[in-house]
Amino acid sequence: MMTHYELFLDTYIKGFDVLLCILVYARHLHRRLPFFAIYATTILVTSLGTTFVFAYFGFRTAISYDAVSIASAATLLTRSFAIAELCRDTLRAYRGIWALAWRLLGLMTVGFLVHAAIDAQGQPHWLVSYRLTIERDIEISSAAILIAMLLVGSYYRLPVPSVTKWIVGGMCLYCVIQFVNSTVFRNFAVQVATMAQVNLMNDLWNTVYIGASSVCIGMWCFALRKPLAEPAQEPVLLPAEFYQQLSPEINLQLRSFNDRLLELLKS
Repeated sequence: MMTHYELFLDTYIKGFDVLLCILVYARHLHRRLPFFAIYATTILVTSLGTTFVFAYFGFRTAISYDAVSIASAATLLTRSFAIAELCRDTLRAYRGIWALAWRLLGLMTVGFLVHAAIDAQGQPHWLVSYRLTIERDIEISSAAILIAMLLVGSYYRLPVPSVTKWIVGGMCLYCVIQFVNSTVFRNFAVQVATMAQVNLMNDLWNTVYIGASSVCIGMWCFALRKPLAEPAQEPVLLPAEFYQQLSPEINLQLRSFNDRLLELLKS
């Protein structure tokens, strides 16, 4: 059975989830950012699904734990696709930069899986530690990627829509909070042997999670309070002859920089 406080928090966050989904589809954001729309829908569906499981099986059951794990994996996966989509939406006009970016994202994903397996090896709760390590790595790297994207856009004056900035800001805040959450829980899963202590820490973090989620979803709802502006037109590029003339000069500078690095490494 839910306490009055838990029932209040559950109703409060679901109200935000419903409002976000309504605004996403009412403002036709699903046409511009379909993966973010899927992410917003996943938040609502998993929230309703876990509430159903809690109501019938209780909070402290194996089924409830599995349901929360599945919901966390689903939201983490869809959010990762939404982040990649935000990067693509911002950088797609610059094909070279985007081609490098998506390759780096792919390498980072493989690196996270390998690092989590190595880090969780030999731990008493291997599967729990593995999941929490992946969540921790993805959360902090997602925040770093989003911040880097905004900095690159600001430095090179890329046309980043206002709604994208609000979405990125909300995701950064959420990822940082979840990174702290995953780090704390991982330490508990590794160091303690009783589930009661893990449950206690989970209860303490519920309030923090609800507060962070409310702020993030509130930022997204604020960004969608008005109809979306038309997407920015693709930038006018210089003639190909200009790039052909400039490319050898850039290559020469890069080769000179590479030679200096080699000299430093040999010394």
